[in-house]
Amino acid sequence: MASWNELFADEKNREHIPETAVYRFCRIVEDAFDEKPLKFWDLGCGAGRHAVALARLGYDVYATDNAPRAIDLTKRRLAERDLSADVRLADMADCPWSPDYFHGVVSWNVLHHNKLAAIREAVSQVYRSLVPGGILMVTLKSDKADLAGQGVEVEPGTFIHDIGDESGVPHHYFNEAGIRDLFAGWEFMVLAEQVITHLERPDRFWEYTPFPFTNWGIVAKKPAG
Repeated sequence: MASWNELFADEKNREHIPETAVYRFCRIVEDAFDEKPLKFWDLGCGAGRHAVALARLGYDVYATDNAPRAIDLTKRRLAERDLSADVRLADMADCPWSPDYFHGVVSWNVLHHNKLAAIREAVSQVYRSLVPGGILMVTLKSDKADLAGQGVEVEPGTFIHDIGDESGVPHHYFNEAGIRDLFAGWEFMVLAEQVITHLERPDRFWEYTPFPFTNWGIVAKKPAG
């Protein structure tokens, strides 16, 4: 079973280019708050692409990952660009900072890599970490995704695959009802499912298409009152 620390040892598993959606999300958060500087948490920072992008925009940046190699990579990329952020080793369900602290949280292709109970705790932790009116942007696997239903089902909707770079890593797949249940108590700003039809072998998906996986894209707000 591959660990994320092992996966990040291979350059092909390190994303370098920030998602355009992150910049758009920043504008949403800026429009919601007058106070400055805004505080952003990059939850599951990986090799640091979004922590670097957020720091370049002048925000107060905080980042966590559960892989020591990811923490080292993120700190190195920030230092190489003379940027700063508070980067810490932590599980996805742990927030090292105070409650009601962040204006925005970004978690890109991270939270679905776990069983549902742990994902629920992570979402609850994000809720506690946000200031009233704070906003989360997160992507989660759709039940229409490339490997949904394949491998060993360890609980309803959670599979461990034996193919691909993330072999051995749990993946939970959501339908819309599951997403709405997970975010009960939040205010949805965006709930969109991007569906990619796979015409060839799903275990070699990235070898023949530049398009993203089939994901839910979610922007959700902690109620202000």
